[in-house]
Amino acid sequence: MFLLMIDKITVFFEKASTLKTLLWAGILLRILVFFAMNPQNPDPHHEVLAFIVKNHRLPYSNELFLACHPPFYYLTALPFYVIGGLKFVQFYGLLTSCLNLWLIAKLLEMTIKDVAIRNLSFLLAAFLGMYLVYSLFISNDTLSVLMGTWFFYTLLRYLREQTLKNEVIFALSAGLALLTKSTFIPFIPFALAVVFLVRIRQSFIKMASAMMIAGAVIGLTGSYKYLENHYKLGQYFVHNLEIFPLPTNAIFYQGPQSFYNFNLLTLIKDPNLSSRNPSIHAAPLLIYGTFWYKHVYFENNLTFGNYSGFRYIGSLFFVVGILPSLLILLGIGLLIRQGFVLLINWQTTFGTPPFWNSLFEVLCIVLLLGSVATMFTGIFKYNDWAFMHTRLLVHVFFPIVLALAKGLSFIKKTKPSLNRYFMLNLLFFAGLTIVYFLVESGVLVWNWLQYGNKDEIQWYVNKSLGL
Repeated sequence: MFLLMIDKITVFFEKASTLKTLLWAGILLRILVFFAMNPQNPDPHHEVLAFIVKNHRLPYSNELFLACHPPFYYLTALPFYVIGGLKFVQFYGLLTSCLNLWLIAKLLEMTIKDVAIRNLSFLLAAFLGMYLVYSLFISNDTLSVLMGTWFFYTLLRYLREQTLKNEVIFALSAGLALLTKSTFIPFIPFALAVVFLVRIRQSFIKMASAMMIAGAVIGLTGSYKYLENHYKLGQYFVHNLEIFPLPTNAIFYQGPQSFYNFNLLTLIKDPNLSSRNPSIHAAPLLIYGTFWYKHVYFENNLTFGNYSGFRYIGSLFFVVGILPSLLILLGIGLLIRQGFVLLINWQTTFGTPPFWNSLFEVLCIVLLLGSVATMFTGIFKYNDWAFMHTRLLVHVFFPIVLALAKGLSFIKKTKPSLNRYFMLNLLFFAGLTIVYFLVESGVLVWNWLQYGNKDEIQWYVNKSLGL
């Protein structure tokens, strides 16, 4: 009976239509969370919207805690804020979240030939809780998620169809991404390098013209905030921690162990962030904890798992996340090796379709690793544990999904007998996510019926954690 069920599940994931089914499941889950979850996370992005409405201009970086961010998210969210308030701004996030999920499905169809691998890797995009909730807050993260995926989509389209139209659209995606969040700054030199490689075999004038056009498009669309900073504050790049320092309880570094402590048992025993948990001073634990579960208790009002026995669903997430994490790391390693192979063989393969496809995948992993390096740059410079939160990687989420697909493909090719175990592991992860959000949402509804205020439960959370 069990083997028959496994066979049916295998057949399900081998169907091309399964991707659409999973896409709709992911959209429905986002709609559920949209209705249950409060619009705001602890970052007061709504203050920027209120400032614009009151003052009829964008705030300067030293006027509000989050005014250092580029304005594209706030400008596009502003009509929703004016018409319907904060919940309607969150609805804007729901729209971008669903569009982004569809775009990831589209990218997987374009890059992963094996249908089963494509469907299994998409489970991570559809059901990862961190990725889901951070695409639904009032936050520029909600738009940077979409802008990151759109950047990779336009990059792939440009590499496969090297037309002037696709080149301009690619440059526009890079510029608008830069206008959304400063985490896209490392993308810009690589975007220009891609245009250079595509045009390098043409005449110098054509190549230089293309570079100038791409640079102009990126500069005109993406440079506003940095020019404003220089005009008002005398420097192009301004971080809010330089103007509004955080309290000392945000300090991260406690010695060398802060960078190598990966005692996963501490997360399993206590899934929630607290002063009792060493994760607040250990980068590997923070990255793992915030990737697979709502490790930071105060992120949103889905708090039943923060003060009750339901918290141990987080322990299950941390156990279930071990195998996919290893697959992702394996995929990253394979893509790094692919990069070296590309460099070794570039003279014989340059300009061919396999070269451009391989270059796309290598660039995905380079930008992912560059974004991770940016996180560590922040932790070294500001010593604030929040830099190790994987929400700072939402703009490079597609490369993570791609790395998972590469890891799954390697296992399927070399150890096919293990493939069904990874399939069941990912399926259990998806089911666990559905259970988590159903229970958290149900508790909020019950609390609202009992107290008339679904946030009243926060008092118990604070009391139980001694905050």
